[in-house]
Amino acid sequence: MNQPDAHDLLVTAHEALLTHLLPALPKGLHYEGRMVASAMLIASRELAQAADCTEVERQALEALLAQGGQAVTELELAREWLARNIRQGAYDQHATRLLEALRAINRAQLSISNPKVLAHD
Repeated sequence: MNQPDAHDLLVTAHEALLTHLLPALPKGLHYEGRMVASAMLIASRELAQAADCTEVERQALEALLAQGGQAVTELELAREWLARNIRQGAYDQHATRLLEALRAINRAQLSISNPKVLAHD
């Protein structure tokens, strides 16, 4: 017998909250109930997609920094270098590359936090 993982548990709890518990709550608590349900979905997507999201960011930053001759393997350091490069105007002449990288990172993060926004893109 397979045990459900954290993602499955959160999805099941989300469905139970919306289907069975929310209707039983007083109307004054429905907003809070929907907030909890939303948080459960975000957490379940993060569990399922966090590694992919991090990989998208790593690859985008690696490619962007490599264009400037910088090789960074640690994500946190890559973020610091990117911020410094932006402050120093390193992408002012080639803003398209920067925007493409930031857009890819943002889309990966939105797929976790608010995937509905991507449907309008």
